[in-house]
Amino acid sequence: MLKEELEELFGAMPQIVKDKLQPVMDNLLERAADLDEHGLKDPDHYEEEREDIMKEVHKVKYLNDQWQIMSSKKNN
Repeated sequence: MLKEELEELFGAMPQIVKDKLQPVMDNLLERAADLDEHGLKDPDHYEEEREDIMKEVHKVKYLNDQWQIMSSKKNN
């Protein structure tokens, strides 16, 4: 569920961003896999952990967006 969403999101990012942020993305994917596996047992914990993971995902997305902005300015 969450892991699949993150894999799709991270897979769409440019290779240079992946290269720089791979350890962070791997950690988030591992946390998402654990959450998918064990989260249904405790719905409150699931929501809290999902929020924490998504906060980190938003940081990765922000860095990706910033790289794309800088790249587009460089190409123009």
